Amino acid sequence: MLFACENRMQTIRELTMTDTIPAEIAKGVRIIYSDSARLQMILTSPLMYQIGDDEPYIEFPDGLVVETYNADNQLVSELSAEYGKRFEKTKLMQIDKNVVVINHNSGKKLLTEQLFWNERTNKIYNSVFVTIIEKDKTIHGDSLRADQDFDHVEIFNIRGTIKVKDEGID
Repeated sequence: MLFACENRMQTIRELTMTDTIPAEIAKGVRIIYSDSARLQMILTSPLMYQIGDDEPYIEFPDGLVVETYNADNQLVSELSAEYGKRFEKTKLMQIDKNVVVINHNSGKKLLTEQLFWNERTNKIYNSVFVTIIEKDKTIHGDSLRADQDFDHVEIFNIRGTIKVKDEGID
């Protein structure tokens, strides 16, 4: 009698891999978040997967748009990206690929490739290159921290172009 055993790493990984088949798949998603009948946010996406493994998450593989509203139901900010993932337990959202955030109150526009949003602290942050465009200036940095409405922004390793008004020096 002859026995053989094979321990290929790829085979072992496949056998021990956590099941990541979506528990739910939804197309043409529009989720409305409200609190006490007050509109807070609208999330739209062409496709959503809900994965229910040990670390459950919701994935938006074809992109998403998130609109936030103030107490008067006026649009405050918009976020769009080509990919998103929301981790259920930690209430953390990771947004990737061509991320654009626009604050309609201040006119600020953020461009980056990755952004994290912590729902518990209402903060957004990243550690990749960012560009912020305002009416009179364009600012670049290596990372940022901000509130979710993009009103208060802190940029690290800042550089940029700022228009300076000539006051006529005597």
